[in-house]
Amino acid sequence: MTGNKELFSNVEEKDLQMHIKMGDNGRYSATDIGIVTFQRESSSPLILKYFIYVLGSKKNLVSIALLEDHGYDMIFSKGNSFLCHIASR
Repeated sequence: MTGNKELFSNVEEKDLQMHIKMGDNGRYSATDIGIVTFQRESSSPLILKYFIYVLGSKKNLVSIALLEDHGYDMIFSKGNSFLCHIASR
């Protein structure tokens, strides 16, 4: 999910009737859903479908479990995180 509508390459306005409670105790409305593409430094872009637009959110949040379900591993090392597609190892 993201609060930056400019990240969407395709967005569908929907009344999701969903509210997200964040760690800052804020409640945010999820209003739209679409496709977001993240450019990676040393690999092909990461295209995520069914990404949720959350009005007022200041962060981009991606579920690690969802990435793992799609064949990716997350590696955390020395303050950095790395996304690796299992088939490319």
